[in-house]
Amino acid sequence: MEHSKKINFILPFPTKRPNGGPKVMYTYANLLAEKGYEIQIYHSLNTSYTKYKKPYFLRAILHKLRKTSRPKWFKLNPNIKSFNVKRVTDAYISNADFIISTWWATALEVDRLSDEKGKKINLIQDYENWKGHEELLLKSYGLPKTTNIVIATYLYEIVNPKSVKKTYTLFNAIDNNVFYIKNGIEKRLPSILMLYSNEKRKGTSYGMDALLKIKEKYPSVTISMFGTPIKPHNFPEIFNYYSQPKNLPEIYNSHAIFLTTSIQEGFALPPCEALSCGCALVATNIGGHKDYLINNETGLAIEPKNVNDVFEKIELLLNDDAYRIEIANKGNRYFSANFSWKKNIEQLEKIFNEI
Repeated sequence: MEHSKKINFILPFPTKRPNGGPKVMYTYANLLAEKGYEIQIYHSLNTSYTKYKKPYFLRAILHKLRKTSRPKWFKLNPNIKSFNVKRVTDAYISNADFIISTWWATALEVDRLSDEKGKKINLIQDYENWKGHEELLLKSYGLPKTTNIVIATYLYEIVNPKSVKKTYTLFNAIDNNVFYIKNGIEKRLPSILMLYSNEKRKGTSYGMDALLKIKEKYPSVTISMFGTPIKPHNFPEIFNYYSQPKNLPEIYNSHAIFLTTSIQEGFALPPCEALSCGCALVATNIGGHKDYLINNETGLAIEPKNVNDVFEKIELLLNDDAYRIEIANKGNRYFSANFSWKKNIEQLEKIFNEI
């Protein structure tokens, strides 16, 4: 490969807790570092259009003390250099061959950097319109010097008409050395697992309402949730709760069904992890699930915010174990055949060569 192999990754903030967007960036950074690229990760402490509760100097001290430039929850390759910087400007970012950003505000900042900082790539992981600024979000898709990479088909349909350069798609994947079937699909007892989140767009409340109805009708079914928050004070005593679990693959493997009631997602990772671990998937029919959710094949599709639909689809799987096993097997096979980091890195290197 003929290049000086230097790649900058730009993130809008350091992350103290597991978070899907940064996890994808860190995974690409690790995989490229393994291939001999020189990787530098920058986390901005002052991202444009972001409101901060504490002044910069205080945040900078706290981040330094907590060593957030290398997240505790993700094992970065030791050869990777990772920093927290005051802001994304030429003064703080070193020269490279390629510069990969994520989040629209960061892409707009990277656009203003000199060409020496690297050929610009924007990894678009969601339709990031939750905090307003939709006009600027759409502007970030049409930057003349930036190559857009999207992680889902529905994002391609939004971004491609606005892109100046060719738009590429790189679906997310998961580490199948970590997430795989350890406990036979057919051996699993009636049980349901769901991610707990305080983010409204994750639709947790609809899932919980449906699961309470399930527990009432099927008291012997085990219902569990996991998440980054500590156990909420009003959490139902009849459900299990795992806060920031270290043994997530085992938790997936000990459940028969995985439920996700998200209203909006980029390309959700927990359902992919669950599929890889042999759970039958019940998921909302939104863009962020559609690349791996084929209704009645790889999982059961549900209408967002529809508690009765969630209840009925779960009931189908609880009452027909052969159907649950068939759905889980098909979902597992489909995901492992179509999504892999190895394939993604090969594609990413092709993109480097093309741009």
